Amino acid sequence: MQDKSIDNALLALRKQIIRGNRDGLEHVEALLRLRGVDMPRVLPAKRSDVARRGHMTLLILDILRDGPKTLQEVAARVAEYRPESADRAFSRTAQALSKMKAKGLVGYEGRV
Repeated sequence: MQDKSIDNALLALRKQIIRGNRDGLEHVEALLRLRGVDMPRVLPAKRSDVARRGHMTLLILDILRDGPKTLQEVAARVAEYRPESADRAFSRTAQALSKMKAKGLVGYEGRV
């Protein structure tokens, strides 16, 4: 096995230990120090509730399928599907609707 492969395997193991809050971190870091490998900062794992690309567009189009609604009504329905605060759901919905309007997917009629 090449040295680079061993180093990468140890770095991956270190990341798993840190993110999973498991035992053995001091041993892996000792091996990395012996090998002269720099240990980068490990970022926390990505949240599981992060929206996928295009998810909000599909969600909003599904909500609007049964007729026109105000921004507040759409945001309230989005908040039911996404685990976030009502304020965050409102701003996320407003941003998504703005982008959808620019693409011609939705329109604005009066206050609806």
